[in-house]
Amino acid sequence: MSEVEAIEVPGQVHYIDGSFVGSVSGDTFDVINPATEEVVTTAARGGAEDVALAVKAAKEAFDGGEWSHAKPSFRRKVLFKAADLIEARSAEVVARQTLEMGSPIGPDFGDKPHPVIERSAWNLRFFAEEQEQAGDHAFNRDDSLLTYTMAGAAGVFGLITPWNGPMMLSTWKMAPCLAYGNSAVHKPSEMSPLSIGVLCEIFEEAGMPNGVYNMLLGYGKEAGVPLVEHEDVIGVSFTGSPATARDIATRAAAGLKRTSFELGGKSANIVFADADLSKAVPAAAMGIFMNSGQVCVAGSRILVQQDIYDGFLEGFEKIAGAWQPGNPLDRKTRIGPLVSKSQYERVMSYLDLARNEGRILFGGGRPAGLDRGYFVEPTAIVDANPSARVCQEEIFGPVATIIPFSDKDEALAIANDSSYGLAGYIWTGSQDTAHYMSHRLQTGMIWINSGFDRDLRQPFGGMKNSGLGREGGGLSREFFTETRFVSFPLTPRGNHVAGH
Repeated sequence: MSEVEAIEVPGQVHYIDGSFVGSVSGDTFDVINPATEEVVTTAARGGAEDVALAVKAAKEAFDGGEWSHAKPSFRRKVLFKAADLIEARSAEVVARQTLEMGSPIGPDFGDKPHPVIERSAWNLRFFAEEQEQAGDHAFNRDDSLLTYTMAGAAGVFGLITPWNGPMMLSTWKMAPCLAYGNSAVHKPSEMSPLSIGVLCEIFEEAGMPNGVYNMLLGYGKEAGVPLVEHEDVIGVSFTGSPATARDIATRAAAGLKRTSFELGGKSANIVFADADLSKAVPAAAMGIFMNSGQVCVAGSRILVQQDIYDGFLEGFEKIAGAWQPGNPLDRKTRIGPLVSKSQYERVMSYLDLARNEGRILFGGGRPAGLDRGYFVEPTAIVDANPSARVCQEEIFGPVATIIPFSDKDEALAIANDSSYGLAGYIWTGSQDTAHYMSHRLQTGMIWINSGFDRDLRQPFGGMKNSGLGREGGGLSREFFTETRFVSFPLTPRGNHVAGH
């Protein structure tokens, strides 16, 4: 059977101090299936009173020490069990993500978990091991001074996560936060409140103490703002738009809170004439059409060397034919709908703009036969000036702008002429070209002849308007811990007392 039946999801509520509870106000909001525009269920609509309860629970759990002062081996055991449970409930989580934000359910992986769920579980396992192995650092100076550093749990963190990868991006933040002994109040996007409910059940079953992890549903202004401003929240990790990050930064600054922001991108995917086009062309399609282009590191600006420009366009259009939108519950579907009506209207407004700023090579509208749902055709825009809005602003849909360039320096000038600096992709057969470009691209992350794969120890984050701070490995440890040192004076050898 190619299609998977939609599952029924009960009304979603908050998870506070180990209990599933509705909002103090009793208010709810509708959860919309973007593929059908129908109401799936309702979710609790959190506000300041709910935030206060969640932060209180998190603070009491942190101060109680059952988790914050636990042996690293205990935290590792709980997080590893949670990872196992995520994989065991892979099909359920993927189905919920399909209902809430339209991501295709994908092929049947048999007994193996879905790749997105496998990565979510790996986030927990990675940081569970990292915190156990990190240890302290000791220094001995001239046999007269012994010092060592300690990186301990810091307190209560607010974690605000986006809708475009609910489980994977949530575990990416909460894994280091919890692994290092902190407590968390997590606010997922109001557009993706379904899959995180499963995670709450998983943490409970895994044996996480009550109050260590708390989850609040609701809108940014109603739940996110009081979370950021709460005096007992010492730091905020946020993934989303630059505009929201600026607002969070302003509010957090009043309380001298630490912040970490991973924001948007308009990443350049640069294809040189000596590239292996049999790999570069399908990778370029994957880089902009995967998840309907709703990916922070999407290669949305494709820069192609003039010598191969026409051939690339022909190949890219042909490959795009395999990326046709459809029912996300059909295992053959590769592109589902956009997440919401507002996002659909936003992307469509850029397509209207593209007709004035350039030319639509293919796509540019609603797919034939899909009269309901927030579907947009895979689209390529050509003949637009690199300074045009469609080439400069993050569209966050399956829309690529394709721009020709003559040589390395022109490619760099176009690529770096952006307010964003999250990711970059370079396709070339020359190591010299790859080295030259990678050292001059103004982006936080660069892939050579590849895309998306990375080591979780690497720094994840961007430059310019694409973020502030880095996540991953020791950099996550630095953000989510309080580093201190202890110093012991030693008796100089020349002053040792005889017999001692």
